[in-house]
Amino acid sequence: MKCVIILLWYSAFVFAADTGTDIYRANCAFCHGLEGRGGRGPSLVSAHVQQETSDDALKTIIHGGISGTGMPAFDLEPQDLDALVHAIRHLGGQGSAGAAVRGDAAHGQRVFAKNGCASCHRVGDQGSVFGPDLSRIGAARSAEYLRESIVNPSADIAPDYAGVTVETRDGRKVTGVRVSEDTFTVELRLPDQTYQGFEKSTVRAVTDLGKSLMPAYSLSSADLDDLVAYLASLRASSNGQVVLREKGIQ
Repeated sequence: MKCVIILLWYSAFVFAADTGTDIYRANCAFCHGLEGRGGRGPSLVSAHVQQETSDDALKTIIHGGISGTGMPAFDLEPQDLDALVHAIRHLGGQGSAGAAVRGDAAHGQRVFAKNGCASCHRVGDQGSVFGPDLSRIGAARSAEYLRESIVNPSADIAPDYAGVTVETRDGRKVTGVRVSEDTFTVELRLPDQTYQGFEKSTVRAVTDLGKSLMPAYSLSSADLDDLVAYLASLRASSNGQVVLREKGIQ
């Protein structure tokens, strides 16, 4: 009888692992990487997640999402949620969490200010809404992703911040972030945080830039490390922002 119980427990364990891995690969790997080491989303094999975040806390994040970030809410069945958390724990046991964030965050904040980053980005209640809000960027992106976004911002452009140029009939070119577009109109958010709409029938061309509106920054190695450390430290809550509800969970 004891052997039967052990066999049933082991079978359930293996089933949960396989199911959780399938759910992870279908819904999470695009942002967090197949091995959970981060990318568009943060690392899931870090000490913060694996040692300091309880299973219940992980379930709350998965089920409810994180406002102000790209982390949507996933409406999973309880057994699938358990299996996914198990798969995340399994990822943490397979290898190191990657390189630790190095650098002086306090000096990184000064690098942020010196390079005029607040002219496009908001942190807390300071800065511009032209570019992505960075108030919780440390919780939403891995350090490696942040570093690449600084030196090569066109490597991954968030859909909500795709650059567009509208050329008017008189040859004037207006460049901004696409807010909305349909068959007949396009609306842009401009660097001065105003909005401008155009009817396509009245303009010469609407062109997707195919590159980020953020310039690539050439910083010293020390300043780059410090800036990444500052951005990685930003984890403040964002009030009043809607959590996306993911559809088509597999």
